[in-house]
Amino acid sequence: FDIVFIPKTIAKQLVLVVALQTGLVTIQQIWSIFYSLFSNFSSRSRLIRQLRRQQNKADTQDEWMDLAERIDNIQGNDVWRTQPDCPLYERERISARVDDFLHLMRRRDIFELMFTLRSGIHRNKFGLLHEGLFTKAMAGTKVLVETYHNVVCAALDYVCDATVPPAEEPIPTEARLAFFNETRHAYGRTALLLSGGAA
Repeated sequence: FDIVFIPKTIAKQLVLVVALQTGLVTIQQIWSIFYSLFSNFSSRSRLIRQLRRQQNKADTQDEWMDLAERIDNIQGNDVWRTQPDCPLYERERISARVDDFLHLMRRRDIFELMFTLRSGIHRNKFGLLHEGLFTKAMAGTKVLVETYHNVVCAALDYVCDATVPPAEEPIPTEARLAFFNETRHAYGRTALLLSGGAA
């Protein structure tokens, strides 16, 4: 069985691919033009554009967030944020973990809370950092994700500040520092990376 190089067939296939790609780009451009023209006639789109212009001129983060919440309300993203069901993360496991942390803080069980935090928090556990959770709404992500992060922060504050009941042995300062050092490695820290262009 010999393989024969057929330049005419390859050239036809390349022309077909280029034509399909060009057609797709053209359709996308026509759609974006149609959408921008249509949005000029829609009062909803005009209001959103006006609110975004106000956001660009906002002096404080609170003003910006108020405007973002109004935009989300108009677009229906506020409803998306409050609905816990979403295929982008594991809702049941996140809810269970939040309940565990709250239960341990109510029981004032610092040792068990430290153990659970050390073994149970990782930066992208349960899909918490999925990009789709942070690109839909302007005012934030799913309320459950925000609740999880707030409860983790409250649990860390609790471990830092809580006193041990008199009947129990106190936690040495070195042990708490070691715990926070290990937790910092597991949970991570946000970093801002800047890349300079060639001058």
